[in-house]
Amino acid sequence: MGGFHKDALPHDFELEEYTLESMLGHGGFGITYLARDRNLDTRVAIKEYFPADLAMRQDLAAVVAKPTQKATRDYHLGLKNFIREARALAHFKHPNIVRVLRYLEAHGTAYMVMEYSQGGSLADHLRQHGPKLPESALMRIFLPILNGVHAVHQADMLHLDIKPENIYLRHDGSPMLIDFGSTRQAISQTMPDKFLVTHGYAPIEQYPDKGKQGPWTDVYALGASMYRCISGKRPINSLERYQAVLRYQVDPLTPAIIVGKDHYSPLLLESIDWALQVYARDRPQSVR
Repeated sequence: MGGFHKDALPHDFELEEYTLESMLGHGGFGITYLARDRNLDTRVAIKEYFPADLAMRQDLAAVVAKPTQKATRDYHLGLKNFIREARALAHFKHPNIVRVLRYLEAHGTAYMVMEYSQGGSLADHLRQHGPKLPESALMRIFLPILNGVHAVHQADMLHLDIKPENIYLRHDGSPMLIDFGSTRQAISQTMPDKFLVTHGYAPIEQYPDKGKQGPWTDVYALGASMYRCISGKRPINSLERYQAVLRYQVDPLTPAIIVGKDHYSPLLLESIDWALQVYARDRPQSVR
């Protein structure tokens, strides 16, 4: 994704020893840039904390909260979580988890400097090469990701936003989990009237006041991501499923064991269905 977003820092902007070259992507809580480290002559990815609903650009580079008491409070809550996440990931080394090199604070916000690898997301791959993956490709991607998520959980961390868009495929085919969601989740708890989750991939406990989050939360998102790869469609969102179950209606999500019959092994399909149970207590409590 080349070019720049209207709120992005300008091309050739210098941030300490880094020069921004292009924008790699943007979302509701940040803008990610491709940059060059002038000291080492290497490329890095830099994510800027920029929650679009809470902040605005002032002058060339400054980021300020929108002028309401709630926006200011939520902006600083998110900033605190962004920095905490960057610090934690900077100490974390795993081949299938994004490598954070450092973080820095400037212009009223914070920046996460990450190792850059050429490639694209699993979502991009599915758009370009077909909506489904054969089982062999599915396992090549998700077994390493499962190992990475297990390591994250062992470090008492959660990802909280696993989805095909956040599974990055390097040019050599190796997968990497990017864009942890703790900042989004922290802010969402203060905004019960606005769902800041990724529908289809977020389990019911990520909606306000719907239960405790834990490793089982990432398990659901992993199952949902795999379901997307075998069905060609984003799963029905968990809130709709939860409401149906509460009314003693049939779960509107067609089970993987039916969707993938004759194309995938029964054990794989049963594992996906187990991960996608509506209630957290009915899912695997960890990835192992």
